[in-house]
Amino acid sequence: MMSETEIVAGLKAKDPRATTKFVEMYSGYIYNVCHKILRSWQEAEEATQDTCIKVINKIEDYNSTSPFKAWVFTIAYRTGIDYKRKQKKFADPEILQNTAGLMDSDASYEDLENKKKISQLLKHISEEDATLVQLYYLNEFSIKEIVEATGLTESNIKIKLFRARREMAKHIDKYFDTH
Repeated sequence: MMSETEIVAGLKAKDPRATTKFVEMYSGYIYNVCHKILRSWQEAEEATQDTCIKVINKIEDYNSTSPFKAWVFTIAYRTGIDYKRKQKKFADPEILQNTAGLMDSDASYEDLENKKKISQLLKHISEEDATLVQLYYLNEFSIKEIVEATGLTESNIKIKLFRARREMAKHIDKYFDTH
């Protein structure tokens, strides 16, 4: 069993055993991070592979003063976000939501309508703020996980979430009956 320090040293030395051990030890973790963002096992698998390649290729950039797992998390998070952006570019969200609704027999019409409304509501805030809202409220990331992934401070994330909620509240009547 290789320790985290040995894996990092092995990756830097281009040792194939370290590469294999890294993939064995971290691919499940990376997959979970990517899947929380992408909500698609196919996309999460691709993002996991890309993340592993990025970690291996960028191992020289790793600063050993921070935890290796946090560094891997950051790369996985950013890769997942990149994939999410690609999804938005190449797919009409309206069609995707309707298709997803047809494929998921447990989803009710009301749930689909609410998802559409939330999606529309998120368009009233910046993409960065929408990502934070999705990570925190929809994907149930903790503030600490978001700090590790984004590099933002805890207070900055809390302020951004507060402002995003306030901005969305201005538009909520357009999408939901609040009376």
